[in-house]
Amino acid sequence: MREILSGTLIMIGAAFMLLGGIGILRMPDLYTRMSATTKVATLGIGAIMLGVAIHFGELEVLTRALAVIALVLLTTPVAAHMIGRASYFAGVPLCKQTVVNELQGHYDLRTHELESLALPELEPQLLIMRVQISHRSAFAGKTLAETGLRRHYRATVLAIRRGSYVIPNPDGDVQLLPGDELILIGTPEQLREAVKAIGG
Repeated sequence: MREILSGTLIMIGAAFMLLGGIGILRMPDLYTRMSATTKVATLGIGAIMLGVAIHFGELEVLTRALAVIALVLLTTPVAAHMIGRASYFAGVPLCKQTVVNELQGHYDLRTHELESLALPELEPQLLIMRVQISHRSAFAGKTLAETGLRRHYRATVLAIRRGSYVIPNPDGDVQLLPGDELILIGTPEQLREAVKAIGG
């Protein structure tokens, strides 16, 4: 029974490692390749080490296997983060299919400071407004990221109401359709400019 369990775990681990290798070959850029290797290969190493520990059935081997698994789980995400960060600074391009780059325009490469979205000056009051996307709107058919609402007009989309369905805190890749109702927050000036651009 022990041999069957250890053999199964080792085969599962080898399958995960194979998937990680395929991910390196098939993924389109460094960032997605790194995602494939860190997640899948970590599962593969964990399964193989558990299989080895069960096969030998000794406390010393089990302790070492668990230590290896813990080390891999702790170091792999940190290493992937540092490689991804260094690659972004060095200008390694994202693949063409990338829809949203949330760091673009918000990260200072000289000071390495990330601009947070300040709720700037809470003194000027913030308003919440509903705006409907009409068929004639320039935003109809575009993704939220393509509209540049946040970047150009500093208005934040809290939610999108689509019929009876609500999309809270929508991602930049959500496509805006005629009839969608945007729920925006911003200062009166920001909202005026945003509504003018939406044409709603």
